[in-house]
Amino acid sequence: MALFNYLAKDQAGKQITGAVDAANETAAIALIRSKNLYVISLIKKERESLTEVVSDIRGVPSSEKVAFTRQLATMTAAGLPLPKSLEVLALQSSNQKMKKIITECLRDVEGGSPLSVSVGKFPKVFSPTYKALLRAGEASGKMQEILLRLADTMEAQQEFRSKFKAAMVYPIIVVITMIVVVIIMMVFVIPKLSAMYKSLNAELPLPTLILLGISNFTVNYWWLILFLGIGFGTGFVYFKNTDMGKDLLSRLIFKMPIIGKITKEKELTEFTQTFSLLIGSGIPIVEALQIVSEVVENTLYKVSLENAAKSVEKGYTLSKFLKTDENFPPVVSQMIAVGEETGSLDTIMEKLSHYFATETDNAVKGLSTAIEPIILVLLGGMVGLLILSIITPIYKLTSSL
Repeated sequence: MALFNYLAKDQAGKQITGAVDAANETAAIALIRSKNLYVISLIKKERESLTEVVSDIRGVPSSEKVAFTRQLATMTAAGLPLPKSLEVLALQSSNQKMKKIITECLRDVEGGSPLSVSVGKFPKVFSPTYKALLRAGEASGKMQEILLRLADTMEAQQEFRSKFKAAMVYPIIVVITMIVVVIIMMVFVIPKLSAMYKSLNAELPLPTLILLGISNFTVNYWWLILFLGIGFGTGFVYFKNTDMGKDLLSRLIFKMPIIGKITKEKELTEFTQTFSLLIGSGIPIVEALQIVSEVVENTLYKVSLENAAKSVEKGYTLSKFLKTDENFPPVVSQMIAVGEETGSLDTIMEKLSHYFATETDNAVKGLSTAIEPIILVLLGGMVGLLILSIITPIYKLTSSL
Protein backbone atom coordinates (compact mmCIF):
# COMPACT_ATOMS: atom_id res chain seq x y z
CA MET A 1 0.00 0.00 0.00
CA ALA A 2 1.13 3.56 -0.76
CA LEU A 3 -0.13 7.01 0.17
CA PHE A 4 -1.32 9.30 -2.65
CA ASN A 5 -1.98 13.03 -2.25
CA TYR A 6 -4.63 14.33 -4.62
CA LEU A 7 -6.25 17.51 -5.89
CA ALA A 8 -9.81 17.02 -7.10
CA LYS A 9 -13.08 18.82 -7.88
CA ASP A 10 -16.51 17.98 -6.55
CA GLN A 11 -19.76 18.19 -8.55
CA ALA A 12 -20.11 21.88 -7.65
CA GLY A 13 -16.65 22.63 -9.07
CA LYS A 14 -15.03 23.23 -5.68
CA GLN A 15 -11.39 22.15 -5.39
CA ILE A 16 -10.61 19.60 -2.65
CA THR A 17 -7.28 18.23 -1.47
CA GLY A 18 -6.80 14.95 0.36
CA ALA A 19 -4.90 11.69 0.64
CA VAL A 20 -5.79 8.02 0.06
CA ASP A 21 -4.07 4.69 0.71
CA ALA A 22 -4.04 2.44 -2.34
CA ALA A 23 -2.02 -0.36 -3.94
CA ASN A 24 -1.29 1.69 -7.08
CA GLU A 25 -2.24 4.83 -9.01
CA THR A 26 -5.22 3.19 -10.76
CA ALA A 27 -6.67 2.00 -7.46
CA ALA A 28 -6.15 5.47 -5.95
CA ILE A 29 -8.07 7.15 -8.80
CA ALA A 30 -10.89 4.62 -8.43
CA LEU A 31 -11.14 5.37 -4.69
CA ILE A 32 -11.27 9.12 -5.30
CA ARG A 33 -13.91 8.76 -8.04
CA SER A 34 -16.02 6.63 -5.68
CA LYS A 35 -16.38 9.82 -3.59
CA ASN A 36 -17.96 11.57 -6.63
CA LEU A 37 -14.80 13.61 -7.20
CA TYR A 38 -13.00 14.43 -10.46
CA VAL A 39 -9.22 13.91 -10.15
CA ILE A 40 -7.08 16.88 -11.24
CA SER A 41 -3.69 15.69 -9.99
CA LEU A 42 -2.34 12.69 -8.11
CA ILE A 43 1.10 12.46 -6.45
CA LYS A 44 2.54 9.41 -4.75
CA LYS A 45 4.06 10.35 -1.39
CA GLU A 46 7.69 9.29 -1.09
CA ARG A 47 9.17 7.52 1.90
CA GLU A 48 9.90 9.78 4.84
CA SER A 49 13.42 11.18 5.00
CA LEU A 50 15.57 10.84 8.12
CA THR A 51 14.81 14.49 8.95
CA GLU A 52 11.06 13.81 8.82
CA VAL A 53 11.40 10.72 11.01
CA VAL A 54 13.45 12.66 13.60
CA SER A 55 10.89 15.51 13.55
CA ASP A 56 8.07 13.03 14.16
CA ILE A 57 9.91 11.55 17.14
CA ARG A 58 10.88 14.92 18.67
CA GLY A 59 7.43 16.42 18.14
CA VAL A 60 6.71 20.13 17.84
CA PRO A 61 8.75 22.47 20.07
CA SER A 62 7.04 25.37 21.88
CA SER A 63 8.97 27.92 19.82
CA GLU A 64 7.45 26.46 16.64
CA LYS A 65 3.90 26.74 18.04
CA VAL A 66 4.53 30.33 19.19
CA ALA A 67 5.88 31.31 15.76
CA PHE A 68 2.91 29.67 14.02
CA THR A 69 0.40 31.46 16.28
CA ARG A 70 2.01 34.90 15.94
CA GLN A 71 2.50 34.63 12.17
CA LEU A 72 -1.08 33.43 11.69
CA ALA A 73 -2.33 36.44 13.68
CA THR A 74 -0.18 38.83 11.61
CA MET A 75 -1.26 37.36 8.26
CA THR A 76 -4.98 37.31 9.04
CA ALA A 77 -4.77 40.85 10.49
CA ALA A 78 -3.20 41.98 7.19
CA GLY A 79 -6.29 40.69 5.37
CA LEU A 80 -4.87 37.42 4.05
CA PRO A 81 -7.57 34.69 3.94
CA LEU A 82 -7.15 31.89 6.49
CA PRO A 83 -6.55 29.12 3.88
CA LYS A 84 -3.86 31.18 2.16
CA SER A 85 -2.22 32.01 5.52
CA LEU A 86 -2.09 28.31 6.42
CA GLU A 87 -0.68 27.46 2.99
CA VAL A 88 2.16 30.00 3.42
CA LEU A 89 2.90 28.80 6.97
CA ALA A 90 3.03 25.17 5.82
CA LEU A 91 5.63 26.09 3.20
CA GLN A 92 7.68 28.15 5.69
CA SER A 93 7.73 25.62 8.55
CA SER A 94 11.09 23.87 9.02
CA ASN A 95 9.63 21.28 11.40
CA GLN A 96 8.29 18.37 9.34
CA LYS A 97 5.66 17.34 11.89
CA MET A 98 4.35 20.91 12.18
CA LYS A 99 4.29 21.13 8.37
CA LYS A 100 2.10 18.01 8.24
CA ILE A 101 -0.24 19.37 10.91
CA ILE A 102 -0.66 22.75 9.17
CA THR A 103 -1.28 20.97 5.85
CA GLU A 104 -3.96 18.82 7.52
CA CYS A 105 -5.55 21.95 9.03
CA LEU A 106 -5.50 23.63 5.61
CA ARG A 107 -7.24 20.60 4.11
CA ASP A 108 -9.94 20.74 6.81
CA VAL A 109 -10.47 24.51 6.51
CA GLU A 110 -10.79 24.26 2.73
CA GLY A 111 -13.33 21.50 3.33
CA GLY A 112 -15.42 23.85 5.48
CA SER A 113 -14.28 22.90 9.01
CA PRO A 114 -13.43 25.64 11.55
CA LEU A 115 -9.74 25.85 12.50
CA SER A 116 -10.64 25.20 16.17
CA VAL A 117 -12.10 21.81 15.21
CA SER A 118 -9.09 20.94 13.07
CA VAL A 119 -6.47 21.69 15.76
CA GLY A 120 -8.52 19.55 18.15
CA LYS A 121 -7.34 16.52 16.14
CA PHE A 122 -3.83 17.11 17.53
CA PRO A 123 -4.23 17.20 21.35
CA LYS A 124 -0.53 16.44 21.92
CA VAL A 125 0.42 19.62 20.05
CA PHE A 126 -2.45 22.02 20.75
CA SER A 127 -3.78 22.20 24.31
CA PRO A 128 -7.50 22.46 25.22
CA THR A 129 -6.81 26.15 25.96
CA TYR A 130 -5.56 26.70 22.41
CA LYS A 131 -8.62 25.02 20.91
CA ALA A 132 -11.05 26.92 23.17
CA LEU A 133 -9.46 30.29 22.38
CA LEU A 134 -9.64 29.65 18.64
CA ARG A 135 -13.31 28.74 19.05
CA ALA A 136 -13.90 31.98 20.99
CA GLY A 137 -12.09 33.96 18.30
CA GLU A 138 -14.17 32.41 15.54
CA ALA A 139 -17.41 33.15 17.44
CA SER A 140 -16.52 36.74 18.39
CA GLY A 141 -14.72 37.76 15.20
CA LYS A 142 -11.65 38.74 17.27
CA MET A 143 -9.38 35.98 15.99
CA GLN A 144 -6.35 38.24 15.38
CA GLU A 145 -6.51 39.84 18.84
CA ILE A 146 -6.93 36.49 20.61
CA LEU A 147 -4.12 34.87 18.61
CA LEU A 148 -1.74 37.72 19.53
CA ARG A 149 -2.62 37.44 23.24
CA LEU A 150 -2.23 33.67 23.03
CA ALA A 151 1.21 34.05 21.42
CA ASP A 152 2.27 36.53 24.14
CA THR A 153 1.16 34.12 26.88
CA MET A 154 2.90 31.15 25.25
CA GLU A 155 6.09 33.19 24.87
CA ALA A 156 6.02 34.22 28.55
CA GLN A 157 5.57 30.59 29.65
CA GLN A 158 8.32 29.44 27.29
CA GLU A 159 10.67 32.15 28.61
CA PHE A 160 10.08 31.02 32.19
CA ARG A 161 10.86 27.39 31.33
CA SER A 162 14.07 28.51 29.58
CA LYS A 163 15.15 30.54 32.64
CA PHE A 164 14.39 27.64 34.98
CA LYS A 165 16.42 25.23 32.82
CA ALA A 166 19.31 27.73 32.62
CA ALA A 167 19.29 28.15 36.42
CA MET A 168 19.44 24.37 36.88
CA VAL A 169 22.43 23.88 34.53
CA TYR A 170 25.10 24.62 37.18
CA PRO A 171 23.65 22.36 39.92
CA ILE A 172 23.09 19.52 37.44
CA ILE A 173 26.67 19.77 36.09
CA VAL A 174 28.07 19.72 39.65
CA VAL A 175 25.94 16.70 40.64
CA ILE A 176 26.92 14.78 37.47
CA THR A 177 30.59 15.61 38.10
CA MET A 178 30.27 14.34 41.68
CA ILE A 179 28.73 11.07 40.46
CA VAL A 180 31.48 10.59 37.83
CA VAL A 181 34.22 11.28 40.41
CA VAL A 182 32.68 8.78 42.85
CA ILE A 183 32.46 6.11 40.12
CA ILE A 184 36.11 6.67 39.12
CA MET A 185 37.19 6.46 42.77
CA MET A 186 35.20 3.28 43.40
CA VAL A 187 36.24 1.46 40.21
CA PHE A 188 39.86 2.55 39.69
CA VAL A 189 41.39 4.27 42.75
CA ILE A 190 39.99 2.38 45.77
CA PRO A 191 40.86 -1.15 44.43
CA LYS A 192 44.55 -0.11 44.12
CA LEU A 193 44.55 1.25 47.67
CA SER A 194 42.87 -1.96 48.86
CA ALA A 195 45.72 -4.03 47.39
CA MET A 196 48.26 -1.78 49.12
CA TYR A 197 46.52 -2.09 52.49
CA LYS A 198 46.47 -5.90 52.16
CA SER A 199 50.17 -6.08 51.32
CA LEU A 200 51.00 -4.07 54.45
CA ASN A 201 48.58 -5.98 56.71
CA ALA A 202 47.24 -2.66 57.91
CA GLU A 203 44.50 -2.43 60.51
CA LEU A 204 41.74 -0.40 58.87
CA PRO A 205 39.12 1.81 60.56
CA LEU A 206 35.39 1.17 60.00
CA PRO A 207 34.85 4.00 57.41
CA THR A 208 37.68 2.57 55.29
CA LEU A 209 36.28 -0.97 55.51
CA ILE A 210 32.84 0.30 54.42
CA LEU A 211 34.38 2.20 51.48
CA LEU A 212 36.41 -0.85 50.41
CA GLY A 213 33.29 -3.03 50.65
CA ILE A 214 31.30 -0.65 48.43
CA SER A 215 34.19 -0.52 45.94
CA ASN A 216 34.49 -4.33 45.78
CA PHE A 217 30.75 -4.69 45.28
CA THR A 218 30.79 -2.05 42.50
CA VAL A 219 33.66 -3.75 40.65
CA ASN A 220 32.36 -7.32 41.00
CA TYR A 221 28.63 -6.70 40.62
CA TRP A 222 28.49 -3.71 38.23
CA TRP A 223 26.03 -5.65 36.04
CA LEU A 224 23.64 -6.02 39.00
CA ILE A 225 23.87 -2.28 39.77
CA LEU A 226 23.18 -1.51 36.09
CA PHE A 227 20.23 -3.93 36.02
CA LEU A 228 18.75 -2.48 39.22
CA GLY A 229 19.28 1.06 37.92
CA ILE A 230 17.45 0.33 34.66
CA GLY A 231 14.69 -1.49 36.57
CA PHE A 232 14.28 1.38 39.04
CA GLY A 233 14.25 3.96 36.22
CA THR A 234 11.62 2.01 34.25
CA GLY A 235 9.51 1.47 37.36
CA PHE A 236 9.73 5.15 38.28
CA VAL A 237 8.63 6.28 34.80
CA TYR A 238 5.67 3.88 34.94
CA PHE A 239 4.73 4.89 38.51
CA LYS A 240 4.88 8.64 37.87
CA ASN A 241 2.36 8.24 35.03
CA THR A 242 -0.20 6.52 37.29
CA ASP A 243 -2.80 8.54 39.21
CA MET A 244 -1.22 7.56 42.53
CA GLY A 245 2.26 8.46 41.27
CA LYS A 246 1.17 11.86 39.94
CA ASP A 247 -0.56 12.69 43.21
CA LEU A 248 2.38 11.58 45.36
CA LEU A 249 4.99 13.41 43.25
CA SER A 250 2.85 16.57 43.21
CA ARG A 251 2.78 16.56 47.02
CA LEU A 252 6.49 15.73 47.37
CA ILE A 253 7.57 18.50 44.98
CA PHE A 254 5.60 21.10 46.96
CA LYS A 255 7.34 19.99 50.18
CA MET A 256 10.85 20.19 48.70
CA PRO A 257 12.92 23.17 49.89
CA ILE A 258 13.44 25.93 47.28
CA ILE A 259 12.08 23.88 44.34
CA GLY A 260 8.67 23.49 46.01
CA LYS A 261 8.15 27.25 46.33
CA ILE A 262 9.19 27.88 42.71
CA THR A 263 6.93 25.07 41.43
CA LYS A 264 3.94 26.45 43.34
CA GLU A 265 4.49 29.98 42.00
CA LYS A 266 4.98 28.58 38.48
CA GLU A 267 1.62 26.77 38.68
CA LEU A 268 -0.09 29.93 39.97
CA THR A 269 1.49 31.99 37.18
CA GLU A 270 0.29 29.61 34.46
CA PHE A 271 -3.17 29.35 36.05
CA THR A 272 -3.67 33.14 36.25
CA GLN A 273 -2.23 33.72 32.75
CA THR A 274 -4.39 31.06 31.11
CA PHE A 275 -7.54 31.86 33.10
CA SER A 276 -7.19 35.59 32.32
CA LEU A 277 -6.77 34.80 28.63
CA LEU A 278 -9.82 32.52 28.54
CA ILE A 279 -12.32 34.76 30.36
CA GLY A 280 -10.95 37.82 28.56
CA SER A 281 -11.83 36.07 25.29
CA GLY A 282 -15.45 35.61 26.35
CA ILE A 283 -15.32 32.02 27.61
CA PRO A 284 -17.64 31.42 30.64
CA ILE A 285 -15.94 31.01 34.04
CA VAL A 286 -17.04 27.39 34.56
CA GLU A 287 -15.76 26.30 31.14
CA ALA A 288 -12.55 28.31 31.65
CA LEU A 289 -11.90 26.55 34.97
CA GLN A 290 -12.54 23.15 33.39
CA ILE A 291 -10.10 23.94 30.57
CA VAL A 292 -7.39 25.20 32.94
CA SER A 293 -7.79 22.07 35.10
CA GLU A 294 -6.91 19.99 32.02
CA VAL A 295 -3.83 22.10 31.27
CA VAL A 296 -2.12 22.39 34.70
CA GLU A 297 0.49 19.72 35.43
CA ASN A 298 0.29 19.47 39.23
CA THR A 299 -2.54 17.13 40.30
CA LEU A 300 -3.25 19.15 43.47
CA TYR A 301 -4.14 22.20 41.38
CA LYS A 302 -5.94 20.02 38.86
CA VAL A 303 -8.28 18.68 41.57
CA SER A 304 -8.70 22.15 43.14
CA LEU A 305 -9.73 23.71 39.81
CA GLU A 306 -12.11 20.84 38.99
CA ASN A 307 -13.80 21.38 42.37
CA ALA A 308 -13.81 25.15 41.80
CA ALA A 309 -15.67 24.64 38.50
CA LYS A 310 -18.29 22.47 40.25
CA SER A 311 -18.65 25.04 43.03
CA VAL A 312 -19.17 27.96 40.61
CA GLU A 313 -21.63 25.84 38.60
CA LYS A 314 -23.71 25.46 41.79
CA GLY A 315 -23.87 29.23 42.20
CA TYR A 316 -21.01 29.98 44.57
CA THR A 317 -18.43 32.65 43.76
CA LEU A 318 -14.93 31.61 42.73
CA SER A 319 -13.34 33.76 45.43
CA LYS A 320 -15.38 32.02 48.15
CA PHE A 321 -14.17 28.58 47.06
CA LEU A 322 -10.51 29.58 46.64
CA LYS A 323 -10.54 31.20 50.09
CA THR A 324 -10.96 27.73 51.63
CA ASP A 325 -8.38 26.01 49.39
CA GLU A 326 -4.89 25.86 50.91
CA ASN A 327 -3.23 25.59 47.49
CA PHE A 328 -4.11 29.21 46.73
CA PRO A 329 -2.60 32.06 48.79
CA PRO A 330 -5.01 34.67 50.29
CA VAL A 331 -4.01 37.29 47.70
CA VAL A 332 -5.69 35.20 44.95
CA SER A 333 -9.12 34.98 46.60
CA GLN A 334 -8.94 38.63 47.72
CA MET A 335 -8.08 39.96 44.25
CA ILE A 336 -10.69 37.72 42.57
CA ALA A 337 -13.32 38.99 45.03
CA VAL A 338 -12.51 42.55 43.90
CA GLY A 339 -12.80 41.48 40.26
CA GLU A 340 -16.17 39.82 40.88
CA GLU A 341 -17.53 42.93 42.61
CA THR A 342 -16.30 45.35 39.93
CA GLY A 343 -17.00 43.13 36.91
CA SER A 344 -13.36 43.26 35.80
CA LEU A 345 -12.25 39.72 36.63
CA ASP A 346 -10.15 39.33 33.47
CA THR A 347 -8.20 42.53 34.24
CA ILE A 348 -7.65 41.47 37.87
CA MET A 349 -6.45 38.02 36.76
CA GLU A 350 -4.03 39.64 34.33
CA LYS A 351 -2.59 41.76 37.17
CA LEU A 352 -2.32 38.65 39.33
CA SER A 353 -0.48 36.83 36.55
CA HIS A 354 2.05 39.71 36.33
CA TYR A 355 2.51 39.58 40.12
CA PHE A 356 3.16 35.83 40.20
CA ALA A 357 5.34 36.01 37.07
CA THR A 358 7.56 38.60 38.80
CA GLU A 359 7.71 36.52 42.00
CA THR A 360 8.59 33.38 40.04
CA ASP A 361 11.20 35.21 37.95
CA ASN A 362 12.92 36.52 41.10
CA ALA A 363 12.83 33.05 42.68
CA VAL A 364 14.38 31.46 39.58
CA LYS A 365 17.11 34.13 39.44
CA GLY A 366 18.06 33.28 43.03
CA LEU A 367 17.85 29.51 42.47
CA SER A 368 21.56 28.96 41.80
CA THR A 369 22.51 31.13 44.77
CA ALA A 370 20.13 29.21 47.04
CA ILE A 371 21.30 25.77 45.88
CA GLU A 372 25.02 26.61 45.98
CA PRO A 373 25.42 26.21 49.80
CA ILE A 374 23.69 22.80 49.65
CA ILE A 375 26.08 21.67 46.90
CA LEU A 376 29.09 22.95 48.87
CA VAL A 377 27.96 21.01 51.96
CA LEU A 378 27.58 17.83 49.87
CA LEU A 379 31.00 18.33 48.28
CA GLY A 380 32.55 19.01 51.68
CA GLY A 381 30.94 15.88 53.12
CA MET A 382 32.18 13.74 50.23
CA VAL A 383 35.74 15.11 50.50
CA GLY A 384 35.69 14.66 54.28
CA LEU A 385 34.55 11.05 53.96
CA LEU A 386 37.30 10.30 51.44
CA ILE A 387 39.94 11.88 53.67
CA LEU A 388 38.70 9.97 56.71
CA SER A 389 38.52 6.67 54.82
CA ILE A 390 41.66 6.83 52.66
CA ILE A 391 44.15 9.28 54.11
CA THR A 392 43.78 8.24 57.79
CA PRO A 393 45.08 4.63 57.29
CA ILE A 394 47.97 5.92 55.15
CA TYR A 395 48.85 8.49 57.81
CA LYS A 396 48.83 5.81 60.52
CA LEU A 397 51.08 3.55 58.44
CA THR A 398 53.62 6.29 57.74
CA SER A 399 53.59 7.35 61.41
CA SER A 400 54.39 3.82 62.58
CA LEU A 401 57.47 3.54 60.35
